Amino acid sequence: MKFTLNKPVIYVARDLERTLGLPVTTKGYYIISNYTAFANSLAKGHKNVLLIKNTELLDTRELLVHAKTINFIKKIKNPQVLVFKNTLAIEKICQENGWSLLNPSAGLASEVEEKITQVQWLGNLKKYLPPFEVKIANDVKWTGKKFILQFNRAHTGSGTILVENKEQLVEVQTKFPNREVRITKFISGPMLTNNNVVWGNKVLCGNISYQITGLKPFTGLPFATVGNDWALPHKILSSTQKKEYAKMAQEIGIKMSESGWKGLFGIDVICDEKTGKLYLIEINARQPASTSFESILQSIKSASGTTIFQAHLLALFGEKNTNDNLVTINDGAQIVQKILSEKKPINKKVLLLNIEEFCKNGLNIVYYENYKLESDWLRIQSKKGVMEKPGITNSLGQDIVFFVLANLSGKRLSKRYASDRVAAIITKNTKILLMKRTRFNKEYFVLPGGTVESGESLLQALNREIDEETGLKIIVSKRKPIIIKISGRKEYHFYINSFKGEAVLGGEEKEKNSMENNYQLIWEDISNLKNIDFYPASLKDKIFKK
Repeated sequence: MKFTLNKPVIYVARDLERTLGLPVTTKGYYIISNYTAFANSLAKGHKNVLLIKNTELLDTRELLVHAKTINFIKKIKNPQVLVFKNTLAIEKICQENGWSLLNPSAGLASEVEEKITQVQWLGNLKKYLPPFEVKIANDVKWTGKKFILQFNRAHTGSGTILVENKEQLVEVQTKFPNREVRITKFISGPMLTNNNVVWGNKVLCGNISYQITGLKPFTGLPFATVGNDWALPHKILSSTQKKEYAKMAQEIGIKMSESGWKGLFGIDVICDEKTGKLYLIEINARQPASTSFESILQSIKSASGTTIFQAHLLALFGEKNTNDNLVTINDGAQIVQKILSEKKPINKKVLLLNIEEFCKNGLNIVYYENYKLESDWLRIQSKKGVMEKPGITNSLGQDIVFFVLANLSGKRLSKRYASDRVAAIITKNTKILLMKRTRFNKEYFVLPGGTVESGESLLQALNREIDEETGLKIIVSKRKPIIIKISGRKEYHFYINSFKGEAVLGGEEKEKNSMENNYQLIWEDISNLKNIDFYPASLKDKIFKK
């Protein structure tokens, strides 16, 4: 059944993809956003989309007061304005222009989201928070255990500090001695999130995703959210934990409904890796960033079911709720590469060529013309999950990592896959020889080896590469090598019967070695392979399979 709007909706957003919870072709759906190459590629030929050109990207408030926006909205009868995140300034602009704003109160959103006022608002539901205290910064004492310190306004990684030593605490106290802070026990474990809709007196719970947080090289901030994976929760959560999560979301949603909220909100939850207990970390009183892509994945799975964004609009309109369930998904992911340096120029020509090449793998990539540190640069979307386990990518995720590393280095992606690769499986008692790599603060591990040069046989290339990289003289086993195909390139992984010498880094790897592009030979416990970011991921289970 085709989704229809009873009233015209005008979504005003800084980034066009925030609005893509509905197709651009939906009747009665209007979009106002910034002009970018990506936005233009989607909006070209659609008169219901207004893209505003400016030397710098305009935020939602700036878009709303732009003369072109005002003239555009004047032509629409009974306009209903929708924004990604409401503010008091946006409310004032809409009121002055006589526009109906669909979003709930900005004041309520702040009360629910901000870390100090949230405690008071939660009331009895603060039982879901990890152990915490609210104090004046100067009154906080160092106890020898690391903890999380948050100011009232702390979102997406900024304003949230992991205090690991007394010096860090003193630094905060020196800068903000009289500021109120929330001190929370540090809990280690996977972060989870989901989008929910308050629709009348009901709460519709969306799909749980693993929240990709602080993953390098995508961000330099340890608490910054860079993506979502809808496949992983089904591998790491028990049915009991899923029910506990849904109960938490329901109770928070009911509390929001009683406070006057309607439409979308999200919750971030951490699963204690020691006890398995779930704790509430964050409430997002707004449209969460993953909404649009979750809705797209839901639309792909079911053309007739209700998506999270459709439910959001129906709830804001006050339509009668006749559906208690949203489309269920258990796969798909998106991940965002942030700007890591304001100093290093972006090679746009190489970037666009790499995007064109990489999209052939069935991925969707959004390029943002941003230049500010830790702002969005690339958004990569997949119908399949990208995480093998918390903090570790699977084979598809590894392909994405190498894609962004190529772009960060300003290099063509195709060069990586120009020749086949050979590698050696060298073991000593309970250990295996690995090359530890660090690029743009991203650590990963590979077997020693390299590309096959023109005119070489596989074994000639293997002996040469191992001699150059490690100094070892190897005798290759007669066992068949493990062959893995990655983006058209074959990788041959040979078992080694024995070797002579001591493993010492040499060759090009030693010459190119630096802090930003680091090579290090290590003997790793074989039993620990499952816990490290080992490339390629699909090789892990095959190496020691009998």
